[in-house]
Amino acid sequence: MKPTTAAVVFLYVIICVSGLSTTDKTKQNDDIADIKNRLGHLEQMIGQLVTGNSSSDVLKFSASTGRNEHVSFSAYKNQSQGGLNKRHIIKFEQTILNLGNHYHPEDGIFIAPVSGVYFFHWTINNHGDYAYTNILVGGKVMSTTATSVSGGYNSGSALVIVTVQKGQHVWIQTCCGSANEVLGITLGFDNAFQSTFSGTLLFQVSEN
Repeated sequence: MKPTTAAVVFLYVIICVSGLSTTDKTKQNDDIADIKNRLGHLEQMIGQLVTGNSSSDVLKFSASTGRNEHVSFSAYKNQSQGGLNKRHIIKFEQTILNLGNHYHPEDGIFIAPVSGVYFFHWTINNHGDYAYTNILVGGKVMSTTATSVSGGYNSGSALVIVTVQKGQHVWIQTCCGSANEVLGITLGFDNAFQSTFSGTLLFQVSEN
């Protein structure tokens, strides 16, 4: 920003703030409304100066792309579960990382704190049979994974990049009639069969 432009912006702020000096409450309320209106114009002017974009939506654009909240989690199952029926939500009971505490290990559900594009990945381990799972966003299936039958230990992984709206729930559940086990165990050098669920916010977008 040029020095002359900065001086104009600073003077404009001083003029706006000076409107609060009145002692009459009715006048003060009117002044506050006027100041909010002037500050709105000021914000747009600053946004246009900074970005070089003359669009009236420049501040909305800047806010949606420039202030990402740090949201990431990585969770795993620390105990195995068997006899899981269709549409059973899988709980990944322990977290390695949970920035913002938006993943809830007590029920296996991640709740999006902001609207944005998110990356999710999960791995399911089991033994001796098929295990089908879905990832659901706001109740809609977004991807599916399956383990193969080898007579031994099996695993299946999938990832998805998807838009999630603020407040929507994301979880992993069994599907397709599978009634199998999902392996889980505490972390350790000799514990190779782990089921995991991870996600991160890639970038924030304007809410619908």
